[in-house]
Amino acid sequence: MKKFTAIAASVLLAAATFDASAIKKDAYTGSRIFWDFSSRQQLFNAHSNYARIIQLQDGRIMVACEGGGGISVRYSSDYGSTWTESERIATNETNLPFAVPDLIQLSDGTIVVGFNPRPSSPYSEERRFGCRCVISTDNGATWTDPITIYDASYLGSEGCWEPSFLELPSGELQCYFADESDFDSSSEQCISMCRSFDKGRTWSERTRVSFRSGARDGMPVPILTEASEIVVIIEDNGWPSRYLFRATTVRCSLEDNWSEPVLAGSANREMIFANDDDKNYVSAAPYLRQLPTGETIASWQGDHNGRTSCQESTYDMFVAVGDADARNFKAVTAPFDLSGELHSLWNSVACVGDGSVIALGSIGGANAINMIKGYPKQYFEADYGTPTLDGTAIKETWTAKNGQQICMGSAKTNKVYADYLWDDQYIYFSTRVIDSDIIYGQELDNDYVELFLDTENCCDTYGQVGMYQFILNLDGTVEMKAGSNNRWATVSDAEGIVCIPNIKSSYYELEVAIPWSVLGYSSAPINNTIRTDIRVSDFTGDDLIDITITDAVRRQSWSWMELKLNPNPESELQSATDDTATDINVVVADKTIQVTAPTDIANIALYSLSGGLIYSAKVNDTTHKISTSLTGGGVIRITLADGRQISKKVLLN
Repeated sequence: MKKFTAIAASVLLAAATFDASAIKKDAYTGSRIFWDFSSRQQLFNAHSNYARIIQLQDGRIMVACEGGGGISVRYSSDYGSTWTESERIATNETNLPFAVPDLIQLSDGTIVVGFNPRPSSPYSEERRFGCRCVISTDNGATWTDPITIYDASYLGSEGCWEPSFLELPSGELQCYFADESDFDSSSEQCISMCRSFDKGRTWSERTRVSFRSGARDGMPVPILTEASEIVVIIEDNGWPSRYLFRATTVRCSLEDNWSEPVLAGSANREMIFANDDDKNYVSAAPYLRQLPTGETIASWQGDHNGRTSCQESTYDMFVAVGDADARNFKAVTAPFDLSGELHSLWNSVACVGDGSVIALGSIGGANAINMIKGYPKQYFEADYGTPTLDGTAIKETWTAKNGQQICMGSAKTNKVYADYLWDDQYIYFSTRVIDSDIIYGQELDNDYVELFLDTENCCDTYGQVGMYQFILNLDGTVEMKAGSNNRWATVSDAEGIVCIPNIKSSYYELEVAIPWSVLGYSSAPINNTIRTDIRVSDFTGDDLIDITITDAVRRQSWSWMELKLNPNPESELQSATDDTATDINVVVADKTIQVTAPTDIANIALYSLSGGLIYSAKVNDTTHKISTSLTGGGVIRITLADGRQISKKVLLN
């Protein structure tokens, strides 16, 4: 392996001066979603709409949509990689098409799929707008006939729209919908809700949930937060000085359970982006779900920061991450990232058991329903291991994540995959960039990758000691800059950095090894909080496109991702004892390891005696089984949702 040193002139950091004071900020918290564009696929053909998705208790993913003569569903047993054929579970009636399904599985296993009958002409009294549902008690094998939840008028100006469900801990099932029934002389609309106490078979009279006089509250989607608040995201076009729909939440306590509606001036009515003063900004058709972390995710159709015009024909889908109270939304991404000629409408999101988020949207003029998967991350991980540096970044030596822990990019630009490892001497970084127009070897305007590290958790706006920038060039040279005294300076004597490029016609790979000694450490700083940023610069003609981590600001380390150095499994094995953490039960039998804990297991990993990572997974349950052909001894590392990390020895036959 050739060794490369940093290039450019040496600068004495001790002499650096700058007229700004250090600006240390609180570290960025919360998840950011990394969308994997290789996962995009079409689920339903043209002329489908309003797809909604859940994970069932048996592990299958279920998706429903309108189209194909009624309400249709499909199932996946592998987290969305493959799907069953489409199956119709409710058939349109004559001049009464069914629209806008929503689905929920109740705590007892009952599956309820609701929908919205929407009469077509010629209109008549016996065919009304309303909310209906069908029920399955055998995991979707059979379905009841449609059950009436609510009937509005037969006139569209006095109809009801978009049912959505929530089950309360008491077993009460609620169906929320947009309701025009009371406004025959105006264009106003409110949010109403009906209740069922027998798993959806019979329903109460409606309760008014929210109303803004002179406006149209619409498209409700409810959740129950960890703080026992019922939060419903709606579209609201009545905010002062805002001309279009804004995604808005209305809320009440579980104990209150909508004893009074949320009116215009209520403190329980909030825009999800309250500080966005662009009068022409639109966030319509919102959707709301929760991550396993307790955080919330909101989606909408419209625009963000001027990315599309305010015309429905060019709306895209956007997703933001909020806190556990469905507030403070940030980390906005466009899952499909469509061009101006395409749009994504009537979108939804769901969180599934492999730790991913699935986004659905009706795309293009034909409204074919597509899906794409994203991965919420609060931090990156570096497993312990020593890769073979030969420029082939995506391979088994980059641990169970196969060098693809991080996926970045968009439909319009390059795709980027990246990963980290560490051992006692080096921090390793690998990346594969899918690029059909690779530019390097020129005097100017070459493609390159930037890696940033903050090894001291400085969380500063300017360069400080412990903050580093590495410019990784495609010819294998590396430029290193270090922070100090509020500025960045080039380092010319950084010996031992290795960068191995692998340039192909449609992609390039870089494998990098940075000695801990270059970063000022005699050994890996395993007890430090480390932060990192990745930026890929792609020159296309006269344009420079930066592919970046959402909300990460260049050289401002408070905004970067945390990078956790996972423990050396050999050290874990030496310190692990069978009598630690007696409330964690590990049973080995028939090449299966079953772990049971008193609280949810967040992550689990199995290592061999030699330190190799055999298995890792996100769990979010109190029990987990691992099937393995490993023989002899090993160590299993368990991370609980309460933050505890436990290592236990295992002995396999």
